[in-house]
Amino acid sequence: MSRWKMLSLATATAMIAFAFSSEDAQALEKVKMSIAATQANYITYYAAIEKGYFKEEGFEVEIVHAGGGVATPAQISGDIEFNTSGSSALSAILKGAPLKLVYFPWERPTYQIWSTTPEIKTLADLKGKSIGIQTRGDTFEVGVRVSLMKNGLDPNSVGYTPLGFGAGRMAAISSGSLPAVVVTRVDIEQLRAMDKMPKGNLLYDMYETIRMPYTGVAVADAKLKKDRERIKRFVRACIKGHYYAATHREESIEMVAKYNPKVDRKALGVEYDEVIASRTADGTVSEELQRLETDIRAQLINVPKDKIRPLAEIFDFSMAHEVNRELKTAGWKPAR
Repeated sequence: MSRWKMLSLATATAMIAFAFSSEDAQALEKVKMSIAATQANYITYYAAIEKGYFKEEGFEVEIVHAGGGVATPAQISGDIEFNTSGSSALSAILKGAPLKLVYFPWERPTYQIWSTTPEIKTLADLKGKSIGIQTRGDTFEVGVRVSLMKNGLDPNSVGYTPLGFGAGRMAAISSGSLPAVVVTRVDIEQLRAMDKMPKGNLLYDMYETIRMPYTGVAVADAKLKKDRERIKRFVRACIKGHYYAATHREESIEMVAKYNPKVDRKALGVEYDEVIASRTADGTVSEELQRLETDIRAQLINVPKDKIRPLAEIFDFSMAHEVNRELKTAGWKPAR
């Protein structure tokens, strides 16, 4: 074969490869998904991105960093399609928001309430004081409210101060600028490594006593009714990520570290182990827990019991159940 023909063949092959890659890129639908924190309790979604599960389902996912108090209004207004602050979305649904909850990876929060001064020793000592959370209406705030209720205290007897994310939040925790803060296991490990632990007391460990589904996916009810199969494809990618995270510890920790490189690996390992221990078996929660969570949330936001919407208008796990059956039938296993 002449040199010219060889060059022509190589050029043609490259053009064909480019055409296919361009076609594949164009075929992916760009969607926005909120993530409240770059921590292990979002590993489901990181794994779905990093392992290509979303791409397999035809999605190119753009992460929008926003807590539930911001992400849920953004979803209602149409700025975000997939909201992973399912706990916050539940409150909005009870107030009439046209959303539906379709997937939940975890059912026990890995949060703790710490005081920042030694004088504050119990939850009752917080009356009239302020507690630092991430954003208003998020699972941090909901967790505090449930914790107070479980201990016979008025959840409105304290103030809630949003600290946001990143270094500013960690600085506020270590400086003691607020009487108390809600922290995660990874926060505690980071603070311990920096010798900046709160100078107060551990007031309450939510992981030990509270069952609360969180970091689940909320979608617009109208979009679910219009194109159920499309939403199911998104749920399938999430469930594959859920199984991957449960079976590949070190790889999952590395994925979280990629999105949050400043976090100590040991801290991520501690958080990963607790998060995985709190996982739902298949990305769904039982009807009993659905009812419990709905009743508690309604009480927190003053929705009368007779005004609570039926569970079928709040949750729809039918797609998750179908996906799990299909994956089992196909013998699918998450590969490294």
